[in-house]
Amino acid sequence: MLDLELRRHKHIKAHEILQCVGLLISRMLCPQKRRFSDHWSTVSVGVVPAGTFGRVMSRNRFAEIMRNIHFTNNAAANADTDRAWIVRSISDTLQKTFKAGYNIPGVLAFDEAMIPSRSRYNPTRQYLKDEPHKWGTKLFLTCCSKTAYCLRLEVYCGKAHHTSSAAKKKAAAESSGPPAVMRNLTALLPPKKEKVFFAVVTGRFYTSIRLALELLTRNVYSVGTILPSRAGFSDLLTEKNRNRPKTITRGTVRMGVAKAVPQLGAMVWWDQKLVHVLATGARRAMLTCERRISGGKGRTTTVPCPSMIRDYQTWMGGVDVHDQLRLQRYSL
Repeated sequence: MLDLELRRHKHIKAHEILQCVGLLISRMLCPQKRRFSDHWSTVSVGVVPAGTFGRVMSRNRFAEIMRNIHFTNNAAANADTDRAWIVRSISDTLQKTFKAGYNIPGVLAFDEAMIPSRSRYNPTRQYLKDEPHKWGTKLFLTCCSKTAYCLRLEVYCGKAHHTSSAAKKKAAAESSGPPAVMRNLTALLPPKKEKVFFAVVTGRFYTSIRLALELLTRNVYSVGTILPSRAGFSDLLTEKNRNRPKTITRGTVRMGVAKAVPQLGAMVWWDQKLVHVLATGARRAMLTCERRISGGKGRTTTVPCPSMIRDYQTWMGGVDVHDQLRLQRYSL
């Protein structure tokens, strides 16, 4: 039986690999909600005409190539220690291509993302309860805050893979969180130059005082929400109750500035819930913003809003917008 299968197998040619990649890109632009094989359907499915993929390659041939295609050498030394080794050559190529195809902007957004996967055979599978797809491969994404263009991605392979003596000296002992920000920005940004500054926006899981100070020494400003339990965060800006008491007006702000580093500032802002923000080089002006009224059927009200909050809300959406584009289910 095995000999029969081997005799039936046709050698894969270079142009067929290019055709497979082209079909995957076409699938991304016009995905099928039910299953991938519907692209070879003999009848129209919704607005997708029949037989579009079949003009390029048969379904069985495509499945055979995708089942056997492999881009890495399993005999390499890193194959046993790198959980993402099977896609390492692809991710390394994407890193170079993404960086070469776009000028690094002044403001970057850093956050995590998920490639959906429930396969038990996926060695990089993680569970993140707050993501739209809770099971999958976790990525660290560095995106342009304005256009959501992905400049760099890093596949998270677990704590043991990223934790090293060098990483511990640079930042915290964790493999993710603030050290992940430092790793990716160090690889992405050019060497420090006088009077050339960048800014990065991070979520609360990645923001820390130590990270902000390290970035500041590299001419990188930062702003992000922060967990009040982070080391060094002032007790004067923390509250036991996350909900805003009725005695405190919505939009109330309490702000602090570091004595040793005046560029470092932190604040707590009372919205419906408490919001803690840490920033370097940010404005400290008071502005206003529109917030929805609870139970107001869509009605809004104007509340005081510090410029740190406005900056965070303006620039943090880069990774979120990239997720929406990357995980979209309908044709563009």
